[in-house]
Amino acid sequence: MLALAGVLFYGAFQIRVLPSYAHIGPRFFPLLVATGAAACGFILLVQALLKSGRSADESADTAEAASPLDWPAMLMTVAALVIQVFLFERAGFIIASGIMFTGVAAAFGSRQHVRNALIGLVLSFVAYWAFTRWLGLHLPAGILRPILMRLGGA
Repeated sequence: MLALAGVLFYGAFQIRVLPSYAHIGPRFFPLLVATGAAACGFILLVQALLKSGRSADESADTAEAASPLDWPAMLMTVAALVIQVFLFERAGFIIASGIMFTGVAAAFGSRQHVRNALIGLVLSFVAYWAFTRWLGLHLPAGILRPILMRLGGA
């Protein structure tokens, strides 16, 4: 995780920033993500170092208590991500991300699919609106383009 954070920091600092940016520029969110990854990496490192100090009996008990990998949930999550990537340009960011949210929620055990789909679509719309209107980034509108154009967001 720390190595990933290092790659993210490196990539963030490769982004060219014009002097016209006063405070928040194009590096802000990549640096925020890199900082979060670094914090998670440090927490994991501390946990690993603390666990290495335990006795062999405690480590064996912990290993037996650990649950095995939930392959169906992992495969469902990967499938949701692949579907999102496939639909991203065709259906648009909002639809593709809403479907991915619904699939990942189902992988985590939620069986309220309609509620999950609505939450996914609302969150995807908010993210779309924030990235296109406030950050000036282009995300594909897909089949919702006529509706989003009326709202001024396509």
